[in-house]
Amino acid sequence: MTRDVVVHPDARILAESVAARLLTHLVDVQSHRSPVHVVLTGGTVGIASLEAVAASPVRDAVDWSGVHLWWGDERFLPAGDPDRNETQARGALIDALGDALPAENVHAMPALSDDVPTPEASADAYGETFAAAGSPAFDVVLLGMGPDGHVASLFPGHEALAVTGRPTVGVHGSPKPPPERVSLTFDAIRQAREVWVVAAGAEKAQAVASALRGAPVDTTPAAGALGTERTLWLVDIAATETLGTPAALSTTAAAFPAAPETASELWTHVDHYFSVLAHEDSALVDTRHAATAGGLPDIAVAPNQGKLLHLLAQASGARRILEIGTLGGYSTLWLARALPEGGRLTTLELEPEHARVATESLSRAGVGASVDVLVGPAAQTLDSLIAEDTEPYDLVFIDADKQSIPRYLEQSLALTHPGSLVVVDNVVRGGAVIQADHADERVQGVRAMVELLTRHPRYDATVVQTVGAKGYDGFALLRVLG
Repeated sequence: MTRDVVVHPDARILAESVAARLLTHLVDVQSHRSPVHVVLTGGTVGIASLEAVAASPVRDAVDWSGVHLWWGDERFLPAGDPDRNETQARGALIDALGDALPAENVHAMPALSDDVPTPEASADAYGETFAAAGSPAFDVVLLGMGPDGHVASLFPGHEALAVTGRPTVGVHGSPKPPPERVSLTFDAIRQAREVWVVAAGAEKAQAVASALRGAPVDTTPAAGALGTERTLWLVDIAATETLGTPAALSTTAAAFPAAPETASELWTHVDHYFSVLAHEDSALVDTRHAATAGGLPDIAVAPNQGKLLHLLAQASGARRILEIGTLGGYSTLWLARALPEGGRLTTLELEPEHARVATESLSRAGVGASVDVLVGPAAQTLDSLIAEDTEPYDLVFIDADKQSIPRYLEQSLALTHPGSLVVVDNVVRGGAVIQADHADERVQGVRAMVELLTRHPRYDATVVQTVGAKGYDGFALLRVLG
């Protein structure tokens, strides 16, 4: 993938060039297909570009009845608020087009209201609008870029960067006010035929250079803004200062090959590609958000891993599931949704605050009535379940302190039946398990597990290594024998 870069003398000429390029592109595309789908951006240059479109005589060459307008992101504010991208776009272009652009072709992100009280509700509604339109591949996605390298409302290090399997996401804690926003995800952006990133000013120069040189998306989100047919960067000279681009290139295109991806970046991109098979709905996203907002560590399973647990539970016909290590309830929700009618899930959590966050999230997701969250040291809770002669579990998922895995496995035998499955997460430890003298007690816990399983008469087991958005690790899959 290469990024074509066109450098302009200043921000004013850049905005006029974006407008002329967009109008020409719309006319060209409409010569062989309709409708055309365009994603608008806000920001100083973005709105100036829309004003230039409105002022151009070429605008009448476009059949606006065949153009659909979308937004890459929106500030989650009431309708008509002057800070909303939609409000500014209407003043810059949409109102000027009048009846030429049908109102039903303008797809604004839902504003804050009694009916839409949260960014997630807005994101879900926008996703439904997108799906109702046939989930089109956008013809052009216009994106402004901030000095920190963010595009849309996908900010460096923010959890929204990793959301997959859906076109939109609610954003909390934006470093740029207001803190609540709605954004397209990279899944939606990367399905576009062409992505145009627009940046002007010396304050953007470092981020421009970083993105064009293929920096990790976590640190420079704009590096991940890629079109399927073309990725175009439209910048002014000031924004190229750290690239060393001479003024002579002010109207010339230059191609910047993307830097080779590191292994971890490639794993993450592949996870994103396959994420369509492990869709996160609003309840799953809400559960992740609640865990982050509660200050819980970001160590929950990835969506594809959650889907694997879900499928294992369904395939084994599990009616009773035991989970050791609740955290924020993300994996719990995947497992609970696999239960048949009348099924039950018991999940064990050491930290009362983690259990509270998980319980609230599971209740909001509608599965709280089928889940028991037990608080306290897992080993003690397991002993209590054994003493109570608890009905056997069909599936056990162990995702807690690794140094205690051997004990948990022995206790699980008293709580399962022949044919039950046991899944143990995070057993590869980035490859550290092969080091016999490793100082990490979690590594030693996994090694003790392996030693136990090599001679255990009632467990049949294997380990599968994994790579992906969560890095290099793996899980053990065990079957209880008679």
